[in-house]
Amino acid sequence: MATNKDASHFARRSFIKDGGLMIAGGAIGTSISAPDTAAAKTPNTSSTLEPIRIGFYGCGRRAKELADAALGQSQVSAVVTGLADRFGSQTQSMFRMLKGRHASAVAPNCVRASGPECLDELLQSDTQAVYVATPPVDRAQVVRQLIGAGKHVFLEKPLGSDLADVLSMSPLAAQAQRQGLTVFAGLQRRYDQRLVETIGQLHAGLIGEPVFAKAYCNGGPLRKRSNQASESDEDYRLKNWNHFLAAGGDFLVEQHVAGLDVVHWALGRTPIAAQGQGGWSESRTEQQVAQTEVFDHQTVEFDFGDVTLLSQCRRVSKGWNAVGESIHCTEGTLDLAAGKAYRRNGDLIWESHVQSTPKANTEAQQIAFLNSIAEGDARIEIEQAAQSTLIALLGQQATLSKRRIRMDKMLEQAIAAMTA
Repeated sequence: MATNKDASHFARRSFIKDGGLMIAGGAIGTSISAPDTAAAKTPNTSSTLEPIRIGFYGCGRRAKELADAALGQSQVSAVVTGLADRFGSQTQSMFRMLKGRHASAVAPNCVRASGPECLDELLQSDTQAVYVATPPVDRAQVVRQLIGAGKHVFLEKPLGSDLADVLSMSPLAAQAQRQGLTVFAGLQRRYDQRLVETIGQLHAGLIGEPVFAKAYCNGGPLRKRSNQASESDEDYRLKNWNHFLAAGGDFLVEQHVAGLDVVHWALGRTPIAAQGQGGWSESRTEQQVAQTEVFDHQTVEFDFGDVTLLSQCRRVSKGWNAVGESIHCTEGTLDLAAGKAYRRNGDLIWESHVQSTPKANTEAQQIAFLNSIAEGDARIEIEQAAQSTLIALLGQQATLSKRRIRMDKMLEQAIAAMTA
């Protein structure tokens, strides 16, 4: 639990306040060069009769899922005008997928770019909105370029693999807002109507006040691609990005952030501190050490002051697989993923009857994203996503250091490093 010293220090120099990311003294805003508003292009806010021109930067599995959701819904028309990926095979694979599933939604002159500078072709195209589904490295630089070119942005989770990238997003979001651009983050569970109902019951006090929470993201192992003789170290790391801290953060940051975001939403605030541990389920050879830097299991205790969150994430074979969140309150327990509330004696007292699937939630978010552009009603979802990514990074630092890390100290040190 938080000590009085922790609480007073956190209150005195808080970077997280009232659900918003507070940048102390404008330090980050002045250290990040924002795009020139006058030079940026005016976003196209055409009517819903004209298809929204969308492009994808990063053409892997997640990009294909987002494309299916954006093009599969019937409320807002969209057409793909650009594809870009460092690896040409990925660009071509996605183009073939789109021609097979959504042929009428692929523009005749659709850009197909590859190589390290492939983003440039999307920036110079007439694409209105760009989906960023690359590994979460250098995300702030990518978003800065897109906003500078007047593009709406859909940024897949997490917002970044390190603190500098995440903290850089706040001034970029403000710049996008001034330019009338929509910027969404890929935390689609916020669009899960069953979760909306369930968290609404929590906030209405159905089972009293929260005292404890759990968030689990336990699944099977990650596969690694083999290193090709002609492949550079950089290409190998980017193809296996979720095995390297600099390229992907770690499993807690790049995947479990979705579950942490749900708890963040439910509790309505960020933690004061975290402590935890991580490791590998098996002893590793020198070659295996070189192939992956990230733990395959992590357990973190997040201290919210009057609520403790127990977080688990694991990627091992033959383990107990469980993904979900629950809030334990003074008068019962709320199973957020299942949409059910129980009294302390185990009796079911409330249940949501709304159907929920990841595909439906992703599609609902895409409808909101495209509608925002079509109607010229710019929306920014960066702040909440930045806070949730910071929670994940707090947990990561706790497991790597084996120490109790305070949120305010972590941010204070990050800001000092960025402005040094």
